[in-house]
Formats: sequence, structure tokens, C-alpha cells
Amino acid sequence: MTTEAEKLTQLRLAVEVARRELIEAEAELADRRTDIAAFEYEYEAKVGVLLFQLEQVEADLQDYLDRIKERRNEKIFGTAYSSVEDQFRKTWRTSTMAEPPKKKIPVNQDTEAQIKKLYRQLARRYHPDLASDDAARAYRTEMMTAVNDAYAARSLAELMILAKELEERGQMEAGAGGTAVDMIKALEEELTRCQRRLRQIDLEMQNLYTHPLVELSTEVKFGKQQGRDILAEMAAELERKIARKTVERDMIKSQFDNLNSGNQSIR
Repeated sequence: MTTEAEKLTQLRLAVEVARRELIEAEAELADRRTDIAAFEYEYEAKVGVLLFQLEQVEADLQDYLDRIKERRNEKIFGTAYSSVEDQFRKTWRTSTMAEPPKKKIPVNQDTEAQIKKLYRQLARRYHPDLASDDAARAYRTEMMTAVNDAYAARSLAELMILAKELEERGQMEAGAGGTAVDMIKALEEELTRCQRRLRQIDLEMQNLYTHPLVELSTEVKFGKQQGRDILAEMAAELERKIARKTVERDMIKSQFDNLNSGNQSIR
């Protein structure tokens, strides 16, 4: 029969192993999220902005086409007639028009590398699931939020401040003593919590593989191995589309301006 002392020893070992596995799993998850965020930043800078420009040009083109149609209807019906279909399309386009991508503060490669490295370190140390009690969990949750905000803002200074606070605070979360029964219960609960979180992380990692940008990121990596820059190719194609649509828009705008001035009629 296992004694309480033997059970305590076994549980302490099991918890130590589970915590090490959890720390590594949390770090791997943080790394994966960081990689996706970094690729998203690159994608928005090279492709996202051009996508928005294309949407804007297409919206302008459709607007001029709609206004020309309204002028034609005025001549036919004597009023600014608009079909239900036209009204719906205009309303839908206005309500679903994409917001311009938020401009992020550009950083050089060295600073970006520092930010990424420091973020990973802090994510490993501050993660709420590594807390030993509710008070520590609340503190870690607050600090992890600050870490994520600083990373999103690409603020190396803020991350360094958070790292300094962590260093000053130290790892002072050792639990207080108690009876053997109390310690066994606490260790069993901690082991269960670590195992549950490990299962959650495994599920989160699987879900990350379905992230919309992951497949593109993989394609970009393979492209680099073949000497191709997939994002640059996408950007070049978008620039060609924007140029074509801009010419088309300008032609339609010219027709609309002439129609308005009465110099040309639209058949």
C-alpha cells in the first residue's frame, strides 16, 4: 500500500513533469501565433493595402455607372428613377465597404527580431495558466493582456518595461504548507488542471492549421525555396488590376462629366 509520503513524492514528480510539458506547449503555441501575426503583418503591408485600393476603385467605377444610369432614367421617366435591385446593391455596397487597413508602425528587421524574441519570453512567463492561485492568475491575466497589446503595437519599449517588472517580481508563487492530505489534494487538482490545459492547447494548435493565412504562409515559404516571392507576385497582379480598373473608371467618369455638361448623351 502506498503511503502518504510516497504518494506526495509521486504527485510532485507528475506535477513537475506536467508543468514542464505545459510550459513547452504554451511556448510552442505562442510561437505559432507569433509566426501567424508576423506573416499577417507582412501580408497586409504588401497585399492588404492593394486589395483595399482595388475595392475602392471598383466602388468608384460602380458609383459612376449607377449615376449614369440615373441620368438615363431621368430622361426616360422624368425623375431620378432607381429600381429595387439598384437600391439594394447600393445599400449593400455602402454597408459592406471594407474599412481601410490600419496603419502599423513600421519597424526595422533588428527591432522586429527583438520584439518577437521578447514577446515569446514574456508569453511563456506571464501566461495565466501557469499561475499557482487565483491572485496570481488575475495578475498574470492583466499582464498578459498588456504584453499582447504591446506586441500588437510593435512597442519594444513597453515589452522591455514588462520584462523588467517580471524580473523584479520574480517567481514568488510557491504554495504554503499544509497537511499531507491537503497537499495531496492540491497536487491532484494541479495535475488535472495541467492535463486539461494541455488538451486545450493541442486543440488550439490543430485549429491554427485551419487559419486562413496558414496555407498561404506555407505556400510563400515553399516559393522562397524555389526563388519565388509569392506575395510580390500577388501584389504585382493586384497593381495590374488596379491600373486596368482605374483606366476604366476614368473613362466612365469622363462620360459622366460630359453627360452632366450636356456635351454627350449616353445610349
